[in-house]
Amino acid sequence: TGREMVSNLPHKVRITAQVSVGLVLTGLLGWLVLHGLDWGELATEMARFPASLFFLALAVFLVAIVLRAWRWYILIVHEKIGFIRLFLIQNAGIGLNNLSPIRVVSEPLQLALVTRRGGLSAATGLATLAMEHMLDVFATAALLGLSVLLMPELQQYSIQMASAVVFAVASLMIFFVIACGMDTIPGTRRIPFLNKAVSAARTLAGSPGRLLLSFLATLGHWLLLGLSGWIIAHGIGIDVDVAVVVVLFMGSIFFVAAVPSLPGGAVTFEAAVVYTL
Repeated sequence: TGREMVSNLPHKVRITAQVSVGLVLTGLLGWLVLHGLDWGELATEMARFPASLFFLALAVFLVAIVLRAWRWYILIVHEKIGFIRLFLIQNAGIGLNNLSPIRVVSEPLQLALVTRRGGLSAATGLATLAMEHMLDVFATAALLGLSVLLMPELQQYSIQMASAVVFAVASLMIFFVIACGMDTIPGTRRIPFLNKAVSAARTLAGSPGRLLLSFLATLGHWLLLGLSGWIIAHGIGIDVDVAVVVVLFMGSIFFVAAVPSLPGGAVTFEAAVVYTL
């Protein structure tokens, strides 16, 4: 009806605006990256890249993906779900998120699949997904802080550092506001789902061993991603440390998540990496 069309207009306008801004920003970044590029040199570099290093980097990358799924798996305390099923559910959500110009579909899809196909309660699924994000924030802050302390030259990576720091601070602020104010919001105690989600989060808080293992798995995930990128850089002849690539990848991924871009962060991610290198 006409009333429904009017009610849906702001949402459609927001999506259209975000996609349009993403296209414009991607086009601008793409022009900056490709401007003055020596295509002959690029073809030569690609042709002489060792195939063995490609498969080695791919293997390390896949281990990092498995480790990311394992850190979610060990957060599930009292309910059972197979690791392979959880691995497929997680990557299905991430894969669809990469294809969508509006990158907010990963967690809702994962939550829907893990409850309908995996047999978990919605409260447990929501609590563990939220805890995953918190662990990512803490791991990112820890790695960035340690890297800057040990390697002050990393401070020059402005785009990556700024993007990761802003993301971490904003996420922590939202988390503490929700955690401290949940019980004070009128009516929240009457909502069974919220009560169950808070209860599931408290159960995780009472399992410090699982939280520690999941945190270590998160650190391992990011370090392996950096190692995979370092192998690629080494094969091309770029002389950078593994720590630099880890910071570069973390910040570039957060940069892609923070600004509108094409599906999969195409060109936007490459622009951040190329600019830094």
